[in-house]
Amino acid sequence: MFLGAGVGAFIAAIFHVVTHAFFKACLFLGSGSVIHACGGEQDMRKMGGLKKHMPTTYWTFLVATIAIAGIFPFAGFFSKDEILAKAFGAGYTDLNGFSTCTRCSGCWRSPARC
Repeated sequence: MFLGAGVGAFIAAIFHVVTHAFFKACLFLGSGSVIHACGGEQDMRKMGGLKKHMPTTYWTFLVATIAIAGIFPFAGFFSKDEILAKAFGAGYTDLNGFSTCTRCSGCWRSPARC
């Protein structure tokens, strides 16, 4: 989202924010469904084997997880792909360059120090 806005892909960044919101909401609704089905229990050690008891929630979780991970053909893939295409098109070939800013505490003041 921030990378998209930073490289000027504003529409792609907004698209990613919207898709991310839907995926995240789907995951939170799924977790609420599990907690509700477990009678309010929130200890994960007591929640095993829910796939056979809650197949709809399982499939919803799976689809939302795949989508938010950015796997093709879900919308998360396309929103992330647009942002990366714009970043590479703008000349940002080293996206691991965030490490350039975090290698030492002085990089933000003087990149030559890194």
